[in-house]
Amino acid sequence: MRKIAYLDLSSGISGDMLLAGLMDLGADVKVLNNVIEELELSDLHVEIRDEERGFSGKNLKIRHKDQPHRKVVEIIEKIENSDLGEKVKEKSVEAFRLLGGVESEIHGVPFEELELHEVGMVDSIIDVVGSVALVDDLKIDEIYASTVHFGSGHTECTHGKIPVPVPATEKLLEDWNVKFTGREGELVTPTGAVMLNVLAEQSLSPDMELDSLGVGFGDREMEVPNALRIFLGFQKNLDENLDVLTFYVDDMSPELLEYGLEKIRERALEVYTLMASGKKGREGWEIKVLSKKSQTKEVIDNIFEETSTLGLRIEEGRRLVLDRRIEGVETEWGTAKVKVSSRGISPEYESCKEIAEREGISIMRVYDTVKENYEKEK
Repeated sequence: MRKIAYLDLSSGISGDMLLAGLMDLGADVKVLNNVIEELELSDLHVEIRDEERGFSGKNLKIRHKDQPHRKVVEIIEKIENSDLGEKVKEKSVEAFRLLGGVESEIHGVPFEELELHEVGMVDSIIDVVGSVALVDDLKIDEIYASTVHFGSGHTECTHGKIPVPVPATEKLLEDWNVKFTGREGELVTPTGAVMLNVLAEQSLSPDMELDSLGVGFGDREMEVPNALRIFLGFQKNLDENLDVLTFYVDDMSPELLEYGLEKIRERALEVYTLMASGKKGREGWEIKVLSKKSQTKEVIDNIFEETSTLGLRIEEGRRLVLDRRIEGVETEWGTAKVKVSSRGISPEYESCKEIAEREGISIMRVYDTVKENYEKEK
């Protein structure tokens, strides 16, 4: 079963609220301390308090002495040179490259020279890298998020008083569904916005077997609880929202089209074709592509780059996939891979193809042997 989380963003999100919510879910504080040690951050103390505001949760504060402004390239270099896990480093660097790119565009400063001021302060570095590390510690496979709720009014920063959402937050959430609540204050910070981009996918809450709830409280007094709720559970079967892309091609040779579809399959969930008649009786192919919403832009770019179509349709869809896992099966020719689900097993095509071509035998012989050996092992 996949372990999934759902973020309720009705009160917005900030880095410290996300950290606190993950701690409330049971993440190990030693992981956070290890981040601080690996990044050689000094003169600070992480304070985590249990609080009750009609419901229980945690509030997190990072106490530290004055810290220097840091260039984004220095932060990235420090992360890359640390002994943190590769997944943690990869996601953390992605976050600071994204955040730095947006700030560079806003302020007209070359990326290499950019200082991140508020978000470059030590607490925000811990918010970003710490959140990525805690998600990894909790072994969460996927994170989904609700509509993002913005506040109103103004906030103080290095450049003076500016309206919320601040420019960096607005740019980071350009493709997200948002709601303007009219509530006073900055509900979504740039750090919170960049973590949504790096860790989460905006989607309706998937069906889950609920395991626990983590709550991270913010400090601002509001007429509703200032809290980020993180629902954690297990998804037995994959039920996800996706985009269905449909287009028609009648002016490509089958060989060129097949090459294009192979390139599209590298990013898409599924691609299939149907014979169809188009304008003026021309024979061609109707092509349907299933794409994760987070990948749709890249898939569309692939479609226009690799095929001759000049347009396509986009429809929202859902798919339900049985929970499955990949296992290895020993054969006389080496290890072959199989998909295992509640409906049985299915040998992996690419794995069996590689064996068949290497050994000079039929792929059906490999398929049959893999199935037989799996049953014997079980």
